[in-house]
Amino acid sequence: MATLDIVRLTAGLAILGGGLFLALRRVVFLARLLFVAQRMPERMGQWGQKVRYLLRHVLGQEKILRWSGSGFLHALIFWGFIVLQTHTLEAVGEIFDPEFHIPGFPPGALRTEALGFAQDLFTVIVLATVVGFAAIRLAQAPSRQGRSSRFAGSNLDEGWYVLLAEFVLLYTALVLRGARAAKGTLPYPDGAFASSWLGGFMGGIDETGLELVATAFLLAHVAVFVGFFLFTVHSKHLHVVSIPFSVAFSRFPKGLGKLEADRIDVEEMDEDDVLGVGEIEHFGFKRLLDMYSCTECGRCQSQCPAWNTGKPLSPKLLIMDLRDHLYAKGPYLLDDAKRETNGDAAVLNTPLVGDAPGADGVVIDYDVLWSCTTCGACVEECPVDIEHVDHIVDLRRYKAMMESSFPPEAGAMLRNLENSGDPWGAGSSKRLDWAGDRDIRVVDGPIDEDVEYLFWVGCAGAFEDRAKKTTQTVADLLDAAGVSWAVLGPAESCTGDPARRLGMEYLFQMMAEANVETLNEVGARRIVATCPHCLNTLANEYPDFGGHFEVIHHSELLAHLVAEGRLTPRAEVAKRVTYHDPCYLGRHNEVYDEPRSVVDGVAGLEKVEMGRCRSQSFCCGAGGARFFMEEDLGKRVNHERIDEALDLEPDLVSTACPFCMVMLDDAVADKAGRGELAEGQVRVVDVAHLLAESLLPLAEVDGDEAHPSVTAARQEAPEAG
Repeated sequence: MATLDIVRLTAGLAILGGGLFLALRRVVFLARLLFVAQRMPERMGQWGQKVRYLLRHVLGQEKILRWSGSGFLHALIFWGFIVLQTHTLEAVGEIFDPEFHIPGFPPGALRTEALGFAQDLFTVIVLATVVGFAAIRLAQAPSRQGRSSRFAGSNLDEGWYVLLAEFVLLYTALVLRGARAAKGTLPYPDGAFASSWLGGFMGGIDETGLELVATAFLLAHVAVFVGFFLFTVHSKHLHVVSIPFSVAFSRFPKGLGKLEADRIDVEEMDEDDVLGVGEIEHFGFKRLLDMYSCTECGRCQSQCPAWNTGKPLSPKLLIMDLRDHLYAKGPYLLDDAKRETNGDAAVLNTPLVGDAPGADGVVIDYDVLWSCTTCGACVEECPVDIEHVDHIVDLRRYKAMMESSFPPEAGAMLRNLENSGDPWGAGSSKRLDWAGDRDIRVVDGPIDEDVEYLFWVGCAGAFEDRAKKTTQTVADLLDAAGVSWAVLGPAESCTGDPARRLGMEYLFQMMAEANVETLNEVGARRIVATCPHCLNTLANEYPDFGGHFEVIHHSELLAHLVAEGRLTPRAEVAKRVTYHDPCYLGRHNEVYDEPRSVVDGVAGLEKVEMGRCRSQSFCCGAGGARFFMEEDLGKRVNHERIDEALDLEPDLVSTACPFCMVMLDDAVADKAGRGELAEGQVRVVDVAHLLAESLLPLAEVDGDEAHPSVTAARQEAPEAG
């Protein structure tokens, strides 16, 4: 017996010491890389809220449980292994004392029996779950879905290593506990039902044999645990360690909406300053945590409009490629001498982004970077809160501002923004052309106290013909409801959203500062916007520039006016309608119900939802300044979306964004031009048009002029206030 004690102690300490030393060395390497990255002071604070979010999101597996089947199985394994870490704690203790029990849980105590019961219960559950995952992996063949992950050059998918390790961990622990039950040293013989049951089968083994079994399975359990931990810190399963940190430093409460960037002061810059990310070490430390945390699950990719329409962008592969480059370059970043000695090393001279599509020897292809619509579907789906959009915009900033490298057709848009204050180059003198003969209030000083809302018309609403009709309709509806409103008119300028999403951060900041100054000077309090991109910028990004306003979308205001009875739909609209969630209204700002309630208020409509709706809505293709760029790779995103809508055979496709309306209307026109649809068979309308059509039953609302029924509605409207 003394010999077995020596073997157990010597071998156990060797396994623990050697394995943990190697693991610690890897952890130190990863931690040191975080200090090479840029600081992100804006991610500090709000710790109380973040802890609650962490508990709900990580421990509660909130996002994971959205996925039927595999999500529930994953949650079971996660919760099970939290409890089953006590197995390993006991195994480590048994290296030193074969009768070890966890301090505070003495043999025979009720809490000890409860612990034993919980351990065996989760052992059985997790073993069954591992078998379930193996069946799913066999049936769904991840390699056929672009989710295959190799480890250490093996042809075996990494997931099989994980399932095998999990199974062996549980199996060795169960046999070890069965041997202890047979020896009578199990601290919880009544609670540990599975271990005691297995121990009953070992009753015929003599004492020496039981010691041999216990020692062998103890060392096997510890070895597999240490090996699994080493595997974890060298593989995608690093997320087990990094997720709490990554989530803790996420943009709170949601990784969508605003973008972050340091204020740019050209007078304070010197020749060594860098704008954006041109080298892996230019990323902020949260971006590196994102790279550590990617589970390669492919959820982001499955929802990405670019990937789903044949573009080269996969959010998953983007993060994986950046991570691989980080690990390859890491040793040089942490050792100046090695970097100077090996200055010609390929990894040190590899550009992050190519200057042209298909360029060799780059980390991220040019078309990958510029295919993104910044719709946020990847961020919404990611179970570990990776901020893919921020990575892409960081890279775009360097290309745009440091290298003037971006799709050439976007250049005209940027010049128009800089010279005319709008993407079309129409100029401020035409900002009020949409109003026609309407008598509207234009702010020329401090806003009058009786003005309820400043109407932010936006560039599309002022200059794009189809969007102008929405602006006119909303204006008529506000008048019909007795709402007092005003516009900035020529003093309004583009919010800068397309410049920021394209990566031209300096231009955005100039426009933001000018707009905030204007809004503060006139005393803007409450703003209503028809464009979700304007809404997002005004509400979420302008506070960083001193602009703090209450901003709502026109669909929210219309829903409120209907609920208050200030607008009452009159006539039925006997049409079949589906609603398209704009990305910047839905995912980025979580406005889902109000546009639908506007539609719901119109009698006669048959409402049908597309399969991809609300937080999983499919993009129209306009975001990320893509509206102003050519789309010549794969299928057009707007065509993919309209095909989904047309599968429902609607008469109307409604939305609540001028860019979505134009993109979807263009797709309908393309199909009509090819003879796939009859002319006028399907109309694309804003939800405001549906409400107006019910209020104005004598003619289809086209926004050209106020209908006589509007006048009647105005006369019957209650007093504003």
